[in-house]
Amino acid sequence: MLLGNIISEYYSRIDSCDIEWVIKLFAENAIYHRADSAYCGRNQIHKFFTDGRKIRGDHILDSIWSFDHRVICTGTFKGVGAAGDPRKVGFSDFWAFDQKHLVVERQTYLALGHQYVAE
Repeated sequence: MLLGNIISEYYSRIDSCDIEWVIKLFAENAIYHRADSAYCGRNQIHKFFTDGRKIRGDHILDSIWSFDHRVICTGTFKGVGAAGDPRKVGFSDFWAFDQKHLVVERQTYLALGHQYVAE
């Protein structure tokens, strides 16, 4: 299976709240760096996706690059927060896989717009 296809499927699954499929994608010892947070191991990642992640919406992918055991993708998330407030944020994700095609590391960068860095 091509890693780019796995990542494309990931975003469809996370948007439909298929958390069990998402968690199975991560290796037991995976680490997920998300902005200024880090989740170490499948248990912490599972806790983040079930308890910590309150947004709901859709990921619109702009680009996916795959090479060796790595994938980079860029896009925009459009949806709502826990209180129903609108959310829109650009993102870049860097993924690393093991030989079994399980995620061993993920790094997410979130773009909040020029006002965020200007103030």
